[in-house]
Amino acid sequence: MGMVDVLSHTLPTNLGYIAAYAMREGFDLEVWDYELEHFLAVKFLERVRDVQPAVIGFSCMTPTIVNGHHIATLVKRHFPHVITVVGGAHSSALPERTLEEFPFFDLVVNQEGEETFLEICRIVRDGDPVRGLVGTTWRDGKMIIREQSRPFIKDLDAIPFPARELYHMVGKQSGHSSRGFSNKLKSTEIFTSRGCPYNCTFCAITATFERTLRLRSPGNVFAEIEDVQKRFDIDHFVIADDTFGLEKGRLETLCEGFRSLGVKSWNCDTRVDCVTPESLRLMKESGCAKVAFGIETGSPRVVALNKKKIDLERAREAVHWAKEAGIKHIEGNFIIGSHPDETPKDLELTAKMIRELPLTFVSISVIVPYPGTPNYEIMMERGHIYSTDWSEYVMFGKAPGWRTEHFSPDDLLRYQKRLNRAFYLNPDYMLHMLLSIRSFSELGYYLKAGKAFIKWVGGGDVMSEGADKMDISDEGFYPAFVSR
Repeated sequence: MGMVDVLSHTLPTNLGYIAAYAMREGFDLEVWDYELEHFLAVKFLERVRDVQPAVIGFSCMTPTIVNGHHIATLVKRHFPHVITVVGGAHSSALPERTLEEFPFFDLVVNQEGEETFLEICRIVRDGDPVRGLVGTTWRDGKMIIREQSRPFIKDLDAIPFPARELYHMVGKQSGHSSRGFSNKLKSTEIFTSRGCPYNCTFCAITATFERTLRLRSPGNVFAEIEDVQKRFDIDHFVIADDTFGLEKGRLETLCEGFRSLGVKSWNCDTRVDCVTPESLRLMKESGCAKVAFGIETGSPRVVALNKKKIDLERAREAVHWAKEAGIKHIEGNFIIGSHPDETPKDLELTAKMIRELPLTFVSISVIVPYPGTPNYEIMMERGHIYSTDWSEYVMFGKAPGWRTEHFSPDDLLRYQKRLNRAFYLNPDYMLHMLLSIRSFSELGYYLKAGKAFIKWVGGGDVMSEGADKMDISDEGFYPAFVSR
């Protein structure tokens, strides 16, 4: 047991979309989820030998790009003719550098993946060259070539629903789908939109989607919900949009549909300026069991620096409105050092705001200068980033390899632990949460999460335990000839 009992673990819905898009044209795909399964190199290589894939794709965020390349290295060492493709926020932000740093990735899919990965499958099948394939970065000998960007898919309704049958194993994941919901609950993720029009300095979404927002039609969303209900007997939907309800009136339309479809429960992340007392009541009536608000700081000065474009008084109102609406869980997301110029005085305002709000959960992370964010550029220019190990770029659990203008790496971790400890170990909070428990399953979830949390705030290095370990030794594997 380690941080897997504290952190959220998501399903590979992004890969489900890419798989469904290619499967529609007759390609055979599988999704191997090594967040769910323990990775053993010998077993993995045996699986590759048995399946005989022509292409293996890797979805990597910044902290997982190193492990992704470990696996690609195994592939190329034993099956050199397999094409290795990497996509995700990290490689989209740094496509050329990714190929320079990680020689066993053959090419990068820049930004949105469905159409580009389908084209790669066609090219490999037909034996055509990759040169000129828009949306990719690739090697030509020692040269690295970045092709022009591929336009985003305009009509999201034209994308088939994710191929959940390839990865959906209800009750098999560690941790939780969202704080307050054990993964023993039968849940799945659904996206009703892609992208965000804002440009917060700490957020890497622009690396993948730029500052765009595209919406699925409500009817298409409802059709997916009906399909999932029939095929997977789902109890809970995680609305995985970066910000739910950005378009005026859309939130209400979707809530009406959720209610008419009999959705048992759902949760979402949204902005404080996207909700009203009336919309929050409608969310509750349609099954919303949790809403998370991105607040980040209690300092108006830092809000302006972050370019978040929210009003902190509205943030306070939104949390109280959600409480009054009867939504079971209300989460506030905060970041220590959310802008590199945050000061201890700014952080005091954040701590004060957390104390005053009727929140069920908080996520208090440390700033991570993800490639593709304005903060990355600011901190690189100032020489405040020391670590070149991307696997260290995590928000939670260990001292970072960077500093901000006013906080050392140790300061960032110390303040993170202090604010988390003050919230979660408050006797009134603990009593309230105990009284809210309604099942043995809930009790087990909170006991496991609480034990891991207490070990972390007490100084334990729980990040090194459990799910993030990989056995990458290929000793004992004997490859057989793989036909093409």
